[in-house]
Amino acid sequence: MRSASNRVRRARPSLGTFVEITARGDNEAKLHGAVDGAFNAIARVDRQMSFHHSDSDVSRINREAFQRKVTVDPWTWRVLRAAQELSHESDGIFDITVARKLMQWKYLPRRYRNVSEGNWRDIVLEKNCTVRFRQRVIVDLGGIAKGFAVDRAVKALKSAGVPSGVVNAGGDLRVFGLKSELVHLRRPAEPMRPAGAIKLRERALATSGIYFVQKRRGKAVISSLLDGRTRRSSRRLISVSVTASACMIADALTKIAFVLRENSAPLLAQYHADALLLERDGAPSWMFHSQCDTRDRTRFD
Repeated sequence: MRSASNRVRRARPSLGTFVEITARGDNEAKLHGAVDGAFNAIARVDRQMSFHHSDSDVSRINREAFQRKVTVDPWTWRVLRAAQELSHESDGIFDITVARKLMQWKYLPRRYRNVSEGNWRDIVLEKNCTVRFRQRVIVDLGGIAKGFAVDRAVKALKSAGVPSGVVNAGGDLRVFGLKSELVHLRRPAEPMRPAGAIKLRERALATSGIYFVQKRRGKAVISSLLDGRTRRSSRRLISVSVTASACMIADALTKIAFVLRENSAPLLAQYHADALLLERDGAPSWMFHSQCDTRDRTRFD
């Protein structure tokens, strides 16, 4: 799509959502080629890290890594390593092995049986991008891979010489270049209504809430946002938005901050991240600004 400001804006279904990429620059043909490259990067992440694709890296390690070492794509290995680091630093609140519970609750297709009660410590990452499991655990990268895909798409755009733009994967997004972007947040109780906005420049944003994923299981209300330590789901009708320099980090930190709320401040500061918690009516109940040289690049309005 062409405009007077030399902007190309395109969207495709991927990563279980719609991905929209906006690129701005002087040469429209160059922008289109750059956007193609960014979508190719996203497709690579989706192809290798999807729980739903039977030939993905995630599916292969879920089937085989308890029995033998499995070699995976370097990007997959990088995301697995980041997930382990975040699990360690959050004392297990973030844990990609909660997939067992998500299968049980039908948030994920039940493809694997005889799964053990393991955790993130049972994932062993070895040299040459190989992975093995100490127990028969099942992993799902849904809480971190989408953010990584956004980061790779931004890198592809920058490498192609695009001076500014936005990559938005269903609310996990990243802004780069001199232009600031105003991103509106949803009211947790009425997600089709806005509740304020965040102004971003050279920053990534991710939001977690249960408004689209809560459901009943018997008499209980459950959600797909789990505390990895207890395997229990949160039923609080709130949302947590986190901004950071990388979307992968913001994506994962939202799950940790959703559980810990104000107690997540030390970990947010470690990653130079900012956070905003909205109550069910859209009113902010907690806000955190990291003390770093990027704090003026996130403004909560």
